[in-house]
Amino acid sequence: MLNEYYLTKRKGRRKIYTDGRKKREIPHQTEVNKYLRKIGLNFARKILQECLDAQLKEALEQKIISKKINILIDFTEHPYYGKRNDPMIKGTTRQKGTKKMRHYLGFSVLSRNIHLYAGLEHVPQGKSKIPIIIQFLDHLLDLGFELKYILMDREFYRAELLDAVRKRGGNVLIPAKFYKKIKLFIENYLKGKRNRVRRYVFSTATEAKRHFSIIVSLIIRAKQGFSLQSIKRDFQNKKISLKEAQKRLFVIMTKERPRCNTSSWASRTSSFYR
Repeated sequence: MLNEYYLTKRKGRRKIYTDGRKKREIPHQTEVNKYLRKIGLNFARKILQECLDAQLKEALEQKIISKKINILIDFTEHPYYGKRNDPMIKGTTRQKGTKKMRHYLGFSVLSRNIHLYAGLEHVPQGKSKIPIIIQFLDHLLDLGFELKYILMDREFYRAELLDAVRKRGGNVLIPAKFYKKIKLFIENYLKGKRNRVRRYVFSTATEAKRHFSIIVSLIIRAKQGFSLQSIKRDFQNKKISLKEAQKRLFVIMTKERPRCNTSSWASRTSSFYR
């Protein structure tokens, strides 16, 4: 696809080999894979990161993005159909035709409604994702950026990660897991006993080597297609059950403290997490 696009922009006749094949301006993926095997994994990683860094620096210089950026972090799976059996290949039940995959941690930057890919790390079996995330955030700080919000999924539900991001000037936005206290918080909101924001003590897992707790803010937010007021009204008028109302809501967790106008702060902050 990229090769075809490039050719439509290029002037002049396309070279044809003696066997009838037409010259590609962009190498085929097979050729790329051969080259990557030749240069090795570490050098390939270095090339990729330098390309992505150059993109971010140019976007900042051209004022396409600002110095203060939001970071999106998520896992992505790529099916693996080969015979390798090493720590870089993991098991999975979510891919078609194979029970193996490569597991990647992807990073992207969101600023001024511009979304740019910023990094990719291949995560082996048995390796914690937290040091990888912290190392990448430090890398962005070294490039001269400042952290605003770090958006992550429940897979990254770690008190030590929220604390580490806060120490670097950023704030994590992450969905809270539906533990008993979270469900009770939602129930009290629906019954009119609490507002949509509360403080909450978030602790490390019991099996963690280092135990500590941090105080976070919880914000109730309606899922797409619903509004908080309509869900609350329908529940209080007994049009929907508590279970159905809970399905239409989720809770955002952040280390950021509420501002003076709690309602406006909650709406503005939770809107970053779509």
